[in-house]
Amino acid sequence: MGFASSSRYATAWHEVPPPEEDASGFVTGVRRAVEAGGYELVFGAGDGEVLALSAARENLGALFPHGPHADVVRAFDKVALAEAAQRVGLAVPQSATPEEAPVVVKPRQTTVHDPQGGPLRLRAEVKDTPEEAEARVEYLESVGADPLVQRYVEGDLVAEVVVTDRESRVVAAIQQRASSMTPRGGTARGETEALDPNLAEGVAALLADLNWFGVAQLQFQVPPGGEPVLIDFNGRFYGSMSLALAAGLNLPAIWAALATDRPLPVIETPRIGVRYHWFESDLRRAVTERKGILGTLRYALGARHGLWDGRDPGPGLRHAGRLAARALRRASPAKRS
Repeated sequence: MGFASSSRYATAWHEVPPPEEDASGFVTGVRRAVEAGGYELVFGAGDGEVLALSAARENLGALFPHGPHADVVRAFDKVALAEAAQRVGLAVPQSATPEEAPVVVKPRQTTVHDPQGGPLRLRAEVKDTPEEAEARVEYLESVGADPLVQRYVEGDLVAEVVVTDRESRVVAAIQQRASSMTPRGGTARGETEALDPNLAEGVAALLADLNWFGVAQLQFQVPPGGEPVLIDFNGRFYGSMSLALAAGLNLPAIWAALATDRPLPVIETPRIGVRYHWFESDLRRAVTERKGILGTLRYALGARHGLWDGRDPGPGLRHAGRLAARALRRASPAKRS
């Protein structure tokens, strides 16, 4: 059960199996939830959910707020995405081999079903040595994923987040830059900044090519003095979305209004300099490096967080409980046989 079920704003929750584990059961569970709650819209939280809902959209009993299924599949396919990006003039990482490490090894699709271990949600990983890269390639192949190996691009992680209408026109946009990363490549510290007009133009052209409708977060690695390189696309709600909300852009409300043909909420220019913090990841880094702990605590003050929110403490408290339980398990002596 996800953290959202602990939110004060959640009025009901419905348990459904992961789509990678039971695609038919997932769709059936969603349809039953729609019937029970009378819901008008169904959003997918992860890539697997979005693809499964997209394929079954006619049987959900509620609106699925994306474009045609073929276009959703194309946007979530990293090869097809790269081809579309190149068509509109955006840079993408060059292909590489494990021997050219450091490299990034990523699956062509992020969700697969491992027959031996159930559903897997895979991610891109940076590998510093040929041996590590080759081992990751072999692992992805072993679980049925199609691995891609790309050159690692040094630079800042910059994301442009937009909402497009049914004609794939950009209705709202915001840009953020990460100043510190998590070990898995997410944003530990981030801040909103002014839109780069050239980047915004390229993003708009790409989403038009993809025939995209809804929220999209596009991540770029920006080398010093170089052009942004597109490294990822999230066609759904994403981890640091609370930053856009804090900056004045209510992405879910805008998307929902477009999907249901209701009047749009007031869309203001996002505030610049609003900060986001993944506190526990940043604190874990500071403890591991044995430096910067006070800086982490200072940065947390006044920043927007993904789960920690005094107005809605349930998800954060639940997460804290999980972290404490995990720490206790690690601290407990191993059971003797």
